[in-house]
Amino acid sequence: LDHTYFYPTSGGQVHDVGTIQGNKVIDVYKQGGHIIHVLEENGSMLDGEEVECEIDWARRAQLAKHHTATHIINAAAKKVLGNHINQAGAKKTVEKAHIDITHYQSLTDAEQKKIEQEANRIVQKKIETNLSFLDRNEAEKRYGMEIYKGGAIPGKILRIVEIPGVDVECCGGTHLHNTGEVGEIKIIKASKISDAIVRLTFVEIGRASCRERV
Repeated sequence: LDHTYFYPTSGGQVHDVGTIQGNKVIDVYKQGGHIIHVLEENGSMLDGEEVECEIDWARRAQLAKHHTATHIINAAAKKVLGNHINQAGAKKTVEKAHIDITHYQSLTDAEQKKIEQEANRIVQKKIETNLSFLDRNEAEKRYGMEIYKGGAIPGKILRIVEIPGVDVECCGGTHLHNTGEVGEIKIIKASKISDAIVRLTFVEIGRASCRERV
């Protein structure tokens, strides 16, 4: 495909599924400068043919909830634990998600509860998110180097995800347009996976609806 709105596995977020000309798409991934769509069965499509693509919207919406929730939890952990907190990895699936944060000791039950409460406070404030593309120099000038929370991002144009007053990151993942669309966040586990990394595993348990443009 010369264009696609199927999201490939990247940035810790799993790929979209759906159909192309009625054929099931079971995997989507990046290969060099291309996005590869893997079909369950061979189709009858020809080179240069125009095709109809449809993503699984319910799956996309759930992944967007978990991805926006990841940014929220990162900000909540920094507020509760201190400015030394940075993202050291993340994974978002339909069933659950986790974020790895830089922290020197295991979390107490009280600290875990405070992070969860702060995250849900951000959700309940229903903050409109700003999703934009900016020139790298402009983005760094406006927001500083803290936009690279998930590591360095290549390219001259960056996709910026901002939750005003809460968090701003360079991120190409699917996101919501309002924190209230996340629903309730529940941290189900906090585990120390190395000397300086704590993993927070969480789920979204609310029933909040979200807009189609994620």
